[in-house]
Amino acid sequence: MLKKSNLISSLLHNNLKNTSILRNSGVFYYSTNNNNNKNKNINLQNIKGTYDLFPNEQRIHKFIFDVGRGVAERYGFKEISTPIIEPFELFNRSVGESSDIVMKEMFKFKDYSNESSSSSSSSSMICLRPEGTAGVIRAIINQSSTNHLTPAQRYYYQGPMFRYERPQRGRQRQFHQLGVELIGDQHPRSDVEIIDMAMNFIERLGINKSNTLLKINSLGDTDSIKAYNERLKQFYNENINKLSPISIKRLERDNSLRILDSKEKQDIELNKLAPSIQDSLSIKCKDRFNKVLKGLDCLGISYEIDNSLVRGLDYYRHTIFEIQIIDNNNNNNKKGQQQQQGLAILGGGRYDGLANQLGYKYKEILPSIGWASGIERMVLFLDQSKIPNSIRPIGIAITDPSLSEDAFKLCSNLRRNGWSSTLSTFNLEEENLSKQLKKFKNNPSFVIILAPSEYSNNTVIIKNMDDTTQSIIQLNEIDNFLENNKVLKN
Repeated sequence: MLKKSNLISSLLHNNLKNTSILRNSGVFYYSTNNNNNKNKNINLQNIKGTYDLFPNEQRIHKFIFDVGRGVAERYGFKEISTPIIEPFELFNRSVGESSDIVMKEMFKFKDYSNESSSSSSSSSMICLRPEGTAGVIRAIINQSSTNHLTPAQRYYYQGPMFRYERPQRGRQRQFHQLGVELIGDQHPRSDVEIIDMAMNFIERLGINKSNTLLKINSLGDTDSIKAYNERLKQFYNENINKLSPISIKRLERDNSLRILDSKEKQDIELNKLAPSIQDSLSIKCKDRFNKVLKGLDCLGISYEIDNSLVRGLDYYRHTIFEIQIIDNNNNNNKKGQQQQQGLAILGGGRYDGLANQLGYKYKEILPSIGWASGIERMVLFLDQSKIPNSIRPIGIAITDPSLSEDAFKLCSNLRRNGWSSTLSTFNLEEENLSKQLKKFKNNPSFVIILAPSEYSNNTVIIKNMDDTTQSIIQLNEIDNFLENNKVLKN
């Protein structure tokens, strides 16, 4: 009997076709299937909650990322990237083992890698990251790049996140986020700057300021949260018959704060009577929150204090906030009445002490604050007129088959000079000029036409595809012609 490793080598060596290799509990299984008829009716669809980004969608996503990158770097932030897969325990500790994300929304699985020297590595759990903050904190702890005495570190990141939840408007099971983290500063002005940065980002996307609402709250420090959680627990236990089934489960898991964030109608009504977190804040926490509000007033940033705002992650402390899209056409809102709940497009807050939960080696609390924005939701509301058009390429065509190699070479040279250029077909010898021009699918701004009589004199015909005018220019003047006609380089 062949050993597993030898069996794999044998299969690869003999190049067996139609062989399936399945992996279960660290054991490989093999099966062969020669029934090719089954392939005829294959209809492979996207996994639920995922989607493909074609060039136009990528162009929109890139615009949002580019705006975010520009704003972040103006505030002194630098880009960081962390793995998509992380230890499950990272989020179990940071997000909270009783949170909805960890309980119901994590894509987690066993790591069967044999690379680790740990005897228990085969049963360790890994996951697809549901958010970006914990990974950034893990990274700086691993690198030992910060402590409470070093200057604040400023990072921004972008990339896909994963949550196993019901797909909804602007949120899929694989979604993309842009986020920022300011690590190592506890001054209230750092909260204000992070919020100012978020508002700047929203404005530069062209989202109408009058359609947004900044909601803000303070959870206070750890002691304040514990005190408030006890008051909430007592309140909900006294009104348990008015809670939704899902909130009863949250109460049983000692996760009373999450009930405040419930979207169930009966919970929303009950929460109007719930104790206010402001009554549980210490004097020091209240003073800190007031300084944050004063800083927002100083910068002219409008806000609404929302005592029911808790966010969905257990690591938050002190300031938390959301930027929501609101419906200004709703005539039911009376003056002075709190705005109805909108769709959050950006949210964040302070998470002092998260690093200490994840292995930060100093006893002092590491202060940190950040925010993240869902790109898919931003797409729904941004001003798409601000998105730059894709660069239109330069087309290359010929009137005689003998010039096909020259056209191919010219196309290559233009690209090396920074111009986007393309052939309508590689089979130039078989297509006349009319067919070549019709086959351009990427809307070229100009087409350079190589014709024997002109090319023999080192000239080419350049056709403007917008107004159909033509010019004859020297080969060595193509770059100047394109620059003078405002053609953009890549």
